[in-house]
Amino acid sequence: MAIPRIFIASTCYDLKYVRENLKYFIKTLGYEPILSEEGAIFYDPSKHTHESCLSEVPNCQIFVLIIGGRSGGKYKGSKKSITNMEYEEAIRHKIPIFTLVEETVYAEQNVYLKNKLNSEVDEHKIVYPAVDNTNIFDFIDEVRKASFNNALHPFQDYSDMEIYLKQQWAGMMFSFLARENEEKRVSDTLKILTDMNTRIEMISKHILDSVGTDAAQLDVALYELMLDSSSIRDLTYWKIKPTPISIFVNPSFRTCAKSFGINLKIEEEEGIMIGSDGKISRGKFKEASNKYKKLRYKMTEFLKSIKITPEEYIKKSKK
Repeated sequence: MAIPRIFIASTCYDLKYVRENLKYFIKTLGYEPILSEEGAIFYDPSKHTHESCLSEVPNCQIFVLIIGGRSGGKYKGSKKSITNMEYEEAIRHKIPIFTLVEETVYAEQNVYLKNKLNSEVDEHKIVYPAVDNTNIFDFIDEVRKASFNNALHPFQDYSDMEIYLKQQWAGMMFSFLARENEEKRVSDTLKILTDMNTRIEMISKHILDSVGTDAAQLDVALYELMLDSSSIRDLTYWKIKPTPISIFVNPSFRTCAKSFGINLKIEEEEGIMIGSDGKISRGKFKEASNKYKKLRYKMTEFLKSIKITPEEYIKKSKK
């Protein structure tokens, strides 16, 4: 069974114990933590290690970003840190990001932003004890100003992080399940409406053609039988609009489709599949053929019950 892979991005040494605790927390949830120091990242011999770290990000389903007081190493050929580049890769691939910032760093960032806009203050002479580089503050600002995935949560210790992530991931699961249920309801409703529309369209056409005659009631009864058959719904997928005559004239599902210009292409793949241009899986073809055969039998038996043969029905309908 596939399980979510969670990428933990941060500087390693100053946040070593936090990363270690997060690793075990993630494992207790049954997820797979991805940490660079654990050997979970494949370091391709043909690539720089920095590139290998970035290549692993798209393979994960959740991205946890931890911002502490150390800016960490620079990404090769860039002024940005490795962690910053990993974050941008997650943004590019629209991976859910959960950002946690050390509380002291978060507090000093507010001071930094105020002084940065104050022309009377030389921002370069200000010392911020919680960080080793003011680039960290700019990184936090980048995360906060992102158009999406921009939530930030300050933490004092590991327990704050665990509580926050539990709440967020529970909310994410609830949102996913609620959306799945809603999508299924919408899909079911659309299917019902589509079937109703097909039924109304096919019956209305022939009622209008036959209004005021005994043939109208006969046509409606035959169309009701047709619309109850999944083989007819399969034919309408190819924009075929079969009539009772086309069912009586064509002894098989294949010949009926062919009479409307659709040459079936049987695909040797597993499962039930029906596609464009007459493509259909063997399993689906067998199912549709059997349903079509049963439909012809029911329609023939119905005509027999009112003492009419298919040939007589076809002859009367063509008059």
